[in-house]
Amino acid sequence: MDGDIVNVKAIAVRTGQQRQKGPLNFYDVSTVACGKCDAGYIIRHKRKLKGSLTIAAEQAIELKIILTEDHDPKDRREHPDLVEFE
Repeated sequence: MDGDIVNVKAIAVRTGQQRQKGPLNFYDVSTVACGKCDAGYIIRHKRKLKGSLTIAAEQAIELKIILTEDHDPKDRREHPDLVEFE
């Protein structure tokens, strides 16, 4: 998995997924739950990301929008296991 995430500074991993262990150079910053189905995600950042808590708050808002759009009847799809933030 480390080879797949080269330029990414933050990820959100769906809880309960095998990928949840994630790369070693990432650490847990925040958790987010889908407001419609309670699917949970852990936002993780690379260790050297500055302003991590502020960035995580913005990413949590972005992730909630993505998860809500997944429930849109015209665009119904499953939540992803992994969301990458640049």
